[in-house]
Amino acid sequence: MKPANSLANNSESRTQLTATPFANHNNTKIRELEITVTNKCNLKCRGCGFNVPNQIPAVQGNGIEQHITSLKALKALGLSIGKVVVVGGEATLAKSLGEYIKRIISVGISEEVELVTNGLYPQGLGNDVLSLLDSVVISDYICTDKFENLWRAYLKTRGFQGYIDFRRKDAWDDLISEVKNSRDETTLHWSKCFYRRYDVTLERGRLFSCSRIAKKKWDNQGLLINSKTKLYEIQNYLISVQPKEACYSCATVGNFSQIPVAEQIDTSLSKIVLKTEAFMEKAVNNG
Repeated sequence: MKPANSLANNSESRTQLTATPFANHNNTKIRELEITVTNKCNLKCRGCGFNVPNQIPAVQGNGIEQHITSLKALKALGLSIGKVVVVGGEATLAKSLGEYIKRIISVGISEEVELVTNGLYPQGLGNDVLSLLDSVVISDYICTDKFENLWRAYLKTRGFQGYIDFRRKDAWDDLISEVKNSRDETTLHWSKCFYRRYDVTLERGRLFSCSRIAKKKWDNQGLLINSKTKLYEIQNYLISVQPKEACYSCATVGNFSQIPVAEQIDTSLSKIVLKTEAFMEKAVNNG
């Protein structure tokens, strides 16, 4: 189990790495790229950093065609992606999840595909989806050995051979509120920002340095990807030494909000958990 808040952006227990989003020396391989496949979620967290239940659509139009067009444009520029990370909302609620992932893979730009889920709708992770994934990461709101062991057994029953990880909620940032950060502390933070290194996001035909900027629809702080976009423009955007304007109000720079992480409002979480565990137990017992 990871230490409490070890994944938090400003945690003293987190190894402070240079916040480069590229995985190679010539800046042509983006380490990880998040793609949202649905803005629906089966939870409602107080002060949700992803604006659920009012999350802004990640594409303009239906399906993920805009994502696919953007990925093809990035590939045409000579870029590759170490890992595409499929997220939501709650990704398993996407009705066409398997087809979406197939389309992403078909572009041929990413070495791996990972899915991040809250683990509360295993029905959305059937064999058709799991066979396409290299890794499954569960953002764990439940934080019990029973829940995690059931998930391991369920994925084994489904024949999943990829990597599995659980990121318990007590290891997250619970820093939701808007704050006012100084220029000096923001610049220092920008150079080591966890999210900037691992959370480059593609939404509405734009690249964003992190998902927070995308989810708040600060599209003017993203980089539009189209047939006129140049490789150096993408590189300069992602490795800029100048923080984005959004960073000056980001609570993860070093200030703590009063909103507890993953606190539920208007959600019968206990009932959802019972239903989830019963579904997985049945699947495991039936082999």
